[in-house]
Amino acid sequence: MARLFKTFFISAIAFAHVQACTSTAPKAAPDIPEFTSTLEAARLEDGAVGFATALIDDGELIYAKGFGETELGGGAPITPNHIFHWASVSKPLVATAIMQLSERGQLSLDANLVEILPDYRITDPRQRDITIRQILLHTSGIPDVEDYNWDKPEYDEEALMRWALTDSPRDLLFDPGTERKYSNVGYEILGAVIERISGMSFEEYMSANIFEPLGMKSASFIYPDTEKALRTVGHAGARGEKHRIEHYPYNRRHGPSSTLNTSVMSFAPFAQALLAGGSLGETHVLNAETLADMWAPRWMIDEENAESGAMGWVVENRPGRARMVRHFGWDDGFRSALLLFPDTKQAVLFVTNDEDANLRAYLFPALDMLKERASGEN
Repeated sequence: MARLFKTFFISAIAFAHVQACTSTAPKAAPDIPEFTSTLEAARLEDGAVGFATALIDDGELIYAKGFGETELGGGAPITPNHIFHWASVSKPLVATAIMQLSERGQLSLDANLVEILPDYRITDPRQRDITIRQILLHTSGIPDVEDYNWDKPEYDEEALMRWALTDSPRDLLFDPGTERKYSNVGYEILGAVIERISGMSFEEYMSANIFEPLGMKSASFIYPDTEKALRTVGHAGARGEKHRIEHYPYNRRHGPSSTLNTSVMSFAPFAQALLAGGSLGETHVLNAETLADMWAPRWMIDEENAESGAMGWVVENRPGRARMVRHFGWDDGFRSALLLFPDTKQAVLFVTNDEDANLRAYLFPALDMLKERASGEN
């Protein structure tokens, strides 16, 4: 009963905040015919089933369009409002939620995991040393998921906590804080942390504190809640050999690491808010100082390409190029990318219902156009 009351109370506050704010829902973006022709030619050459993309320049949504079809051989034409599975692009949202709790004084990033989740099953004494910051940075030593069981999804509200506390793989790969190894399990545990601190389910917290305030109407971590008419079907296979993925990648226990469902239009306000320093209009997501802390490079991944791990993101600082803060996603039937350029307030959002699509064929033209706009050539 206490959790139910707390959930209702926090949700009511969030709803009142949304009602008081000016609308942040993105307006329809104008077409850029030449760019559209370039992307469609790339899709035909690549043989991708479909995709949607959106561009932000100087903090404004300047382009949003869909290409191809929702399902091979008879699906509806994709629009920028169609909903896709974004896979690991879920993680920047989880990191943002953790930073919100830290900003509000409800969570210390240097707290030990077992302080927050004392019922976390210990199988290695080193697990007592794992901190929230290490999980955000993928330096905790927690192993990765071995089988997502997408074809055997769990839907109940306890699925995430059950997985995080007892069922997930946990034999540490190294001493916490000494190496970096990407871990989806770590982010699923962060989802359990959000649940424990907020008293809400992970999905309720994300909706009340990010999606609703920003007007992200189609965004949900619960696939059955998405609008059926706007769903897309995942595909795989080489050009000319595309086939439908029979299962949609959804399992509630993996929500925080992988199950963001949304459209590029609905996702755009999140990118705009971060590019604006953490707020969009009157809607506050993070303080600018908290955002800078989240994006601070803390662990070198690839010295040659100047890639560093940040909390929930990867940062690229290459000579002669604008700083990029980004995350990619790749899952059964889908691929995605969220690329932010904080110094020029630019972004690329891209998602496809074809896991074998060549992302470079679509991202490079987008990056070239944004670079031209930043230099004043357009």
